[in-house]
Amino acid sequence: MKIIEVDEELYQYIASQTQSIGESASDILRRLLNFSNKNMPKAETVVQQDVAKEVSFTAEVKQVVPQSEVDEPKVLPKKQSDESIQQVTAKVRGLLNSADFQQETKAVVRFLNILRVLYRTNPESFAQATESLQGRTRVYFARDEGTLLMAGNHTKPKQIPDTPYWVITNTNSGRKMLMLEGAMQSMHLPTDLIEEVRTYFVAN
Repeated sequence: MKIIEVDEELYQYIASQTQSIGESASDILRRLLNFSNKNMPKAETVVQQDVAKEVSFTAEVKQVVPQSEVDEPKVLPKKQSDESIQQVTAKVRGLLNSADFQQETKAVVRFLNILRVLYRTNPESFAQATESLQGRTRVYFARDEGTLLMAGNHTKPKQIPDTPYWVITNTNSGRKMLMLEGAMQSMHLPTDLIEEVRTYFVAN
């Protein structure tokens, strides 16, 4: 593993370029620089630089890995029953239409509230969904704060209210939506519900 230190502004820029859940900083930079596995040097060296504010990418930036590892398939969560899907959908819509949620202005509070409803309505399906969302180089959900802190001191883990789960919160609204979208898709929730949730996290 190689480590690179960057300032806060550069970190936020790289994070804003995320196109899919689980995409690491290394993947993002390779895409932005038009680097492929073919023309990447085999013995890649990442230079550490002194900057105004240190942000560690310990869990984000790694050496180039074999393509077989990159494309290793994940086990998809089993589909919950139609009745369970309808129940979760109704609970999420109830939250979205509530006065408290409508008046809430903080994306992180909305993020945690939606995750809370997903778990409380169907814990088993939520557990399977969060396991399928883990990136190659970053852990997004865990059952304890320490696991997330091991991925970096700047992950800002918060416990999802009324659940045994913790989640990283040092992401912008767009990435929070990617995490929600990944969880909701894995729980087989309808596309129109996901799009409804998206309006609260991604500006038009």
